[in-house]
Order: sequence, then C-alpha cells, then structure tokens
Amino acid sequence: MQFTHYTPGLPHGGFCSILETLQIFSIKLTRLDGGLEFPLSVYGVVAIRDMVDRNRNILFSRDIREAQELKQSDPFLHLIGPSRAILFEDHIGIEIQLRVAGTVGSQDRALISDACRYRRGYGLGVTSLRFKNILCTLELRSQPVKKTVQATILGVQVATDDGSWPLKYGGLVACSPLSGKIVAIDSAITRNIDPPSSQIVLIDSKGKAMPKGDSGHVHLWRQVVSVEFEGGLDLVIQAYSKFGDVGAETSAHFTPQVCNISQQKCTLGDAQVTFTVAWSLVPEDCFL
Repeated sequence: MQFTHYTPGLPHGGFCSILETLQIFSIKLTRLDGGLEFPLSVYGVVAIRDMVDRNRNILFSRDIREAQELKQSDPFLHLIGPSRAILFEDHIGIEIQLRVAGTVGSQDRALISDACRYRRGYGLGVTSLRFKNILCTLELRSQPVKKTVQATILGVQVATDDGSWPLKYGGLVACSPLSGKIVAIDSAITRNIDPPSSQIVLIDSKGKAMPKGDSGHVHLWRQVVSVEFEGGLDLVIQAYSKFGDVGAETSAHFTPQVCNISQQKCTLGDAQVTFTVAWSLVPEDCFL
C-alpha cells in the first residue's frame, strides 16, 4: 500500500509503475515418503526475494508452537503472504525451510530445505514448480501477470441486524484476479474469467466457526494479490452449513485502479457483506 494514497498525475519519483509480477496461488504437499504419513504437523518458513530490495517476502511462517496440521484431504499450507506484489522482471529467489513437529522436541525432523532461482520464460500460464527430496514433494503454483497493480484486501465485514454470526459453521473467503482478455458469447461481450484453479484462498475455516473480529470483520490469512490493470478482481465469500456444504454465497467485482480505495456491498443470506480493497502501483525500486 506504499502508493495507495498518491495523487494520479503527480510525479512519484520513478519508484513504482504498472509492472509484471508473479502471482502465488498455493503451496501443496503432494507426496510423502521415508515413513512419513498424513496427518503431519509442519512448521518453518517459505519466502521469496525479488529485485526490489532482496528482502524476504514471507509466504508461510510458523514456529513449532503453531505448527499447521496437513491432512490428506487438505495438504495446502496456509499462506500469509506475499506482503507486497512480487516483481518479476528477470528472476526471483525461492527459499524453503520446513520441519515436522514431533511429540517432543527431540523428535522434530527436517522435512525439506531448498533454495532456487526462478527465471522468466515459462509463458503466462499457471506453472507448478516442484521441490523434491527423499521425504516429500512440495508444489508451488504461480503465474506471471503482465501490467499489474497491487490489490490489498483491507477488510471483509459481515454484519447482521440481530448480531448473529452467519459464519458460525465456518466459511471461505477467496478471490479470482481476472484476465483483461475479452471473448464474444451469444453476440455479447464478456470478460474471459480465469479457470477455477486460479482462485486464491484468503481464508478457509472448515469444520469450525470463522473467527469474528471487531464489528464483524473477518481476519484473513493473506491479503495481497496482483491484478492485471486491464482485467478485474472478483471477491467471494461462502458460509458453510452445519452439514459442511455451502449454505450461502455472494461475490463482488472490482475494476482495478492505480491508487485509492474501492468498496462493494452485497448480501449473504440475512447478512450484509462489505468488501474493501486498497489499490497501489507496484514498487520497482527500494527508496527507503
């Protein structure tokens, strides 16, 4: 959000622009070996470094006290980042340090430790980058996005007149950055929506109530995504029923901006949902 409040038309020092970035969709544990099996308590760090400042941009970070339990039915790491858009001018660095938590400290063991340089040149489609060792395979799904701005989902507020919580059985908040391409269907012009596999999960509370913040705000795991400037951004929220299926769903569409804050309101059952998104140009140089 460094440039959310800059005034369009005024110089910004050449530190930001509409640039190519790397979208991170998910990180998934796809194979276990060496006597390991699900469920598995995992902790550690996954981070990316780009050419802006070469600092760690954290995607996943947990210590042993908050180790995440990965299951066969849900082997995805709960990502908390990136904290800003990932510049993808030439290459990025990816660092992985994950461990398995045992019942006592001496039983902890390394799961995977790796570092690599990932370069441009794999096209604009979704790419699965796999990290392997004798114990596991970790799959990172990403996609280069040209001419992007940065969207920070500032708030998802759920409010009812009677103060009840429609997400008491859990829920999902996700977004889908849309392509700027258009296609003609039945003589009408519509945007070409990305496939469901490109959906980015911001939080998913399965089997338990969604944590309720002040004034009904949902605490998201991650908030920053890259959005093609000529495309769009769809935000969706689902409320699960006590049987675990989707009891109610609503969504909102946002048109990308170079700065400022956008807000959309919609109805989820008897509740009103307010989505708030902050827009910013992408930093291309460290100036602090």
